[in-house]
Amino acid sequence: MCLDPAPAPIDVGSMEFSPMLPIAHWTIALALLGWGDIEIQPSKADRIHSAYLRSVAGLDKPSERTIETLKRYDLEARYRRDVPHTLEALEKTARQQPDADLVYALAELSWIEGRRLDKWKKAAAVERYLDAVAYAYDFLFDPDLAAGRGGADPRFRLACDLYNSGLERIIRIAGANVALRPGETVKLKINGREQTFKMALGETPWTPEDVDQIIMAADYEVIGVNARTYQYGLGVPMIGIRRTSPKPQGVERFYPQEMAFPLTAFLKPTYRLRDSKAPIEEMRECTLQLLDPVCARLVGDQGNQVPVEADLTTPLGYMWSKTDLSKVRWTGLLRPGEVTDRAGLMLLRPYEPNKIPIVMVHGLGSSPLAWIPMVNDLLRDPRIYQNYQFMLYMYPTGVPLPIATAGLRESLRQAEALFNPGGNDPKFSQMVLLGHSMGGLLSHSMVVSSEDKWWRLSSDRPFSEISGPPKVLSELQQYMFFEPLPFIRRVVFLATPHRGSDLSRSVVGRLSSSLINEPDYIGKLLIQLIRDNPDAFDRKRFRNMPTSIENLATNYESLLALLAMRPGPNVILHSIIGAKKPGPVPSSTDGAVPYTSSHLDGVETERVVRSDHGVQKDPEAILEVRRILLEHIGLTSGPQATAAAAAAALDTHKQ
Repeated sequence: MCLDPAPAPIDVGSMEFSPMLPIAHWTIALALLGWGDIEIQPSKADRIHSAYLRSVAGLDKPSERTIETLKRYDLEARYRRDVPHTLEALEKTARQQPDADLVYALAELSWIEGRRLDKWKKAAAVERYLDAVAYAYDFLFDPDLAAGRGGADPRFRLACDLYNSGLERIIRIAGANVALRPGETVKLKINGREQTFKMALGETPWTPEDVDQIIMAADYEVIGVNARTYQYGLGVPMIGIRRTSPKPQGVERFYPQEMAFPLTAFLKPTYRLRDSKAPIEEMRECTLQLLDPVCARLVGDQGNQVPVEADLTTPLGYMWSKTDLSKVRWTGLLRPGEVTDRAGLMLLRPYEPNKIPIVMVHGLGSSPLAWIPMVNDLLRDPRIYQNYQFMLYMYPTGVPLPIATAGLRESLRQAEALFNPGGNDPKFSQMVLLGHSMGGLLSHSMVVSSEDKWWRLSSDRPFSEISGPPKVLSELQQYMFFEPLPFIRRVVFLATPHRGSDLSRSVVGRLSSSLINEPDYIGKLLIQLIRDNPDAFDRKRFRNMPTSIENLATNYESLLALLAMRPGPNVILHSIIGAKKPGPVPSSTDGAVPYTSSHLDGVETERVVRSDHGVQKDPEAILEVRRILLEHIGLTSGPQATAAAAAAALDTHKQ
């Protein structure tokens, strides 16, 4: 089953557990899970506007260079007593003999006048904001003005800010009256005339029908990530929202109920320079483009391009704030039978056949939220989002290990049937799995041949001799017997307890294990098999499957059996291991899993980082994942590529 985060939030606090349960919760969360919640909240009063708007918010009078321009055209005194006619005179001159100083002055003065009018006459303000956007655009892109806008000229960045700020004000004023959606035409009345804005969606896998709502990214801030993935440039970062139907079909089964994705609003107004015949009062023709910053990173013509202003973090945080995953993770651990229908893969964007899937599998008592810091950081690198797409796997972590692995295997096969039905997509067949903690064990089982190693732990009879209803036998066979999935080519283990953890046998581990309620159908399945095969199973041993926490005990037999399984011939394995303190690696631990358990013979690379069990959010570990992903597409020289080089590249994207 695929994830559908539609059910109402589960009130974990109302469940009747032992008085010691809160201690168990917090201890497991801190020591075993190693991750914190991602939250989003409305921007505080002093942050509600974006950085570019704040940079020109105090611009309420002309700058020194603009005053010099006014003096050059003998308009300084006239500007002080008659702003509208001064702007009209400058516009007429710009249409006949434009230069960079004049065009920039028009952008700046139009912004200042727009701010003045905004307080009491918003319709007229829109016209001035539109002029500010248009002349800032001309200043930045007109080829004949290139000599007057050198890269060292501070007006270049200010022109970007004037463009962005003017466009943001236009969008806010327009959006106050009508819903903004691609394909729509927004109409505003300005001084008795009608100004129209046609809205169009740029190159993107999203369709206009996918955009149910558009909101401003600057109105929200994300809590719980180290840094935003933000690119400065031109345009207004937005959040597109798509709402999944109550009964999803096809690819919608892989979508969260409410998806949020980055868009950037970009306006290209009618060009008026050197057009002396057009009336000054004529309304501009405008198309408001909604760019997908994952697809379009630059605007402008070849040789004269500016980066697209983009916020990739806020939409990510907004989407996860609309789910109940932070609560469901506890239900999935303690009462897994209640949320088995929530298991499945989730896409963050529409599936793109030209990109390699990265499947991320979370650990015990966790949820896909644990991967958001890593996804956020990986999106900093254009080579990652141009070549990869993310799929996050959700599952109830309280179910026994064989059932959890069978669920992941079935979800991956469903994805293959939908996205690569003929088996001819070379990108899908290069799939990469990232598994944290228990998720690493699930990932490991996707690339090995079980033979009869798990089955022999339950019975000395060949499976072919077991009697029972065909449906029961078929389900049991899915749990116990499997082969490597051929489309998985690389697996990265992060803090994976290949040989278990002593924490499972601690007081907290035993208490938590006793609180896990086995799904009813599992008990019924086992009772049915014992009844039909009275001599094939140890009744006491086979009546209940071990819980996920019991499965993680040090040197537990199912883990040792998994280690003994033969991996597929075309898969490459990597390990990233946490060590809380300096010292000899063989005796190190991440606080939950010792190195002796995380270490796996036969991996191509093993990297030990200074981290607790939450390795998946550690910056050094993320750099190593990034290096592995680049190596997977042939963009690095191999495992000897240094993390320092990766860090240097990453730092160029940090704010």
